[in-house]
Amino acid sequence: MLKLLLVLPLLLLGSILAGLGGLVLLPLLALLPGLIAIGAGIFTVVLTLGILVLMLRLFGAILIGVGGLAIGVAGFALLLAGGAIALVLGVVLAHLLLPLLLVCGLIWFIRHSARATPPLQVSRG
Repeated sequence: MLKLLLVLPLLLLGSILAGLGGLVLLPLLALLPGLIAIGAGIFTVVLTLGILVLMLRLFGAILIGVGGLAIGVAGFALLLAGGAIALVLGVVLAHLLLPLLLVCGLIWFIRHSARATPPLQVSRG
């Protein structure tokens, strides 16, 4: 009973107000196709710029990745080249040092063998 006394009059009043509001806003309905066209144009511009920015960001990321890989490969090659150069320098210096070591070793051997050996002490006890 309470429902019929409250809901029914409110529904009737709401439908009357909706109808009046529709009559007031009906002229604005004529602007709707123009607003839809403007919105579609803005959406197209935003979507195009979004796709371009995405492609630019992807290209930049690929460029940064390839650049990082190139720097890594170059660094690794320089590391190997530096190691090869250090190895060659070591071999060259050892090759130059070898005759000096040989001469010094021979001198030491000659001086060492020229000393008289002390006689063996036999202990009797």
